[in-house]
Amino acid sequence: MKPAIEQSFTSDRHVWLAASIFFFTCLLLQVWRMQSLTSSMDQGILYQILWNGLQGHPFESTLSSQLSSNVVHTGDIPTVGYHRLGQHFTPILIIWLPLISLMGKWALPILQVALITLSGLFLYQLAKLHLKKKVASMITFSYLGANAVIGPCLGNFTDLAQLPLTVFALIIGIETRNKWLILIPALAIPLIREDTGVVLMGIGLWVILRQRKNLLLGSLLLFYGGAWVLIATNLLMPIFSDDTSKRFMVENFGQYLQGKNEANSLEVIKLALQQPLVIIKEIVTPPGQTLRYLLGQFLPLMFIPLISLDSWVIMGLPLLGLLMAQGNPLAINWRYTYLVVPGIFSGSIYWWKNNPNITLNSRLKSIWVGCILLSLIFTLTSNPNRTISWLMPESINPWVYHSPFKQWKHSRIALKSIQQIPPNASVSASSTLVPHLASREALIRFPYHIRYKNRQGETAYVDWVVADIYHHQKYASSFKNEWKDLQEIIQVLQNMEGKYSPVFTEDGIVLFQLNGKNNPKVSSNYKKLLEKISSITPPKP
Repeated sequence: MKPAIEQSFTSDRHVWLAASIFFFTCLLLQVWRMQSLTSSMDQGILYQILWNGLQGHPFESTLSSQLSSNVVHTGDIPTVGYHRLGQHFTPILIIWLPLISLMGKWALPILQVALITLSGLFLYQLAKLHLKKKVASMITFSYLGANAVIGPCLGNFTDLAQLPLTVFALIIGIETRNKWLILIPALAIPLIREDTGVVLMGIGLWVILRQRKNLLLGSLLLFYGGAWVLIATNLLMPIFSDDTSKRFMVENFGQYLQGKNEANSLEVIKLALQQPLVIIKEIVTPPGQTLRYLLGQFLPLMFIPLISLDSWVIMGLPLLGLLMAQGNPLAINWRYTYLVVPGIFSGSIYWWKNNPNITLNSRLKSIWVGCILLSLIFTLTSNPNRTISWLMPESINPWVYHSPFKQWKHSRIALKSIQQIPPNASVSASSTLVPHLASREALIRFPYHIRYKNRQGETAYVDWVVADIYHHQKYASSFKNEWKDLQEIIQVLQNMEGKYSPVFTEDGIVLFQLNGKNNPKVSSNYKKLLEKISSITPPKP
């Protein structure tokens, strides 16, 4: 008995050690992302909507307004007072307002790492309900070493980072018959985002088909998840804007709309069901990308989810949604992996539970460890969300690598330059600087706009423009799209002459002030920079 107890404590210690390594490694890399200007606009959007919440204007964002149908399709300009809930219905984010108040721009990266780490510990508790600690530990190590877990965790903050924790908590509640641990996660999951109710539907379907001991609970979860998706997308989100029907449904599911340029989710479902061949085509193409995505998801679990019926039932509906989307948003480092990750890992627990004759001997454990290590290697070489560009090149052919010393020096200059901007001033900033400037009412992304509508509905030019020209310049000679972006920036900069004056320029960072005083030295340096980037030739095909 004593050796078994000692082994139990040892397993727990190993899991806590792995979780600690995961947390501090990812946290350090997130700090580097922020300090090296690798974080970008998406993180700024979520920070701005929460910061505005502290000012009494929850879920408002000029950055989100820039992505609205009115701006993208009809040529309008970003507006103060625009509610992001019309694009993504994420009411549960409001619970993190105190954290934003305490930690500012650092709250979101820390929160993301904490949520994913904690979800790994909840997965371990779920596994321990059914499996020996040795197997439960290996499943947890697989989770903490999975490319699909680490990659998005090292990206911009995503509301989907809340999903794995709530899913694992709900399944634990179902298994332990803990009413509160069922009720709270079940209510919370659909509130994470307008499409996460589909994940709850998968869990409900799993309870009905695989658990068979609580058909009422499974039916309630299935109904609530599906009903909420329809209510959110057809009734609640249109209150704030028509972006769901005019932009996101068209962009993601336009192949089913038969030429229509507007549709709600009910119409998309109806039209898609009338075109089964189009659905099949979307699911199976591109086959290489889909296969690589699934194998990458299954690798750290020794490919067990491939044969785990529980995994397929839980993850089936959200995976189907991803496969049916136009262009298949299947990239293992993207945030959308968190829609299927919980089903993959929780389902694997039940495969092991249902196959008690398979023992984790030393040989099988070695193979499993090898799969986890291979997953970590693939994660490293994929340079998730450019977070480890200080270590890995961003491209092999053409060769693109920027040393950490250069990145650090550039970021110090950039962050020093924006200190000149008053806290309440309106700003147009390059994507790399958006997360550092998002604690303000009016912030838009450069070079797309330098005008906006204030709260009174009046059109105004932003007070300041800060351009990270170096960020585009360093890629322009290697990638044609980046070169085209640079040409657009040059055109915008030329159009700004006479209205904005450069007040700071160094290392490709240029700070402009509306109607600012002319500084001959700064103006001279700026003109030299403009001449330099104008002479960059497009990369050879």
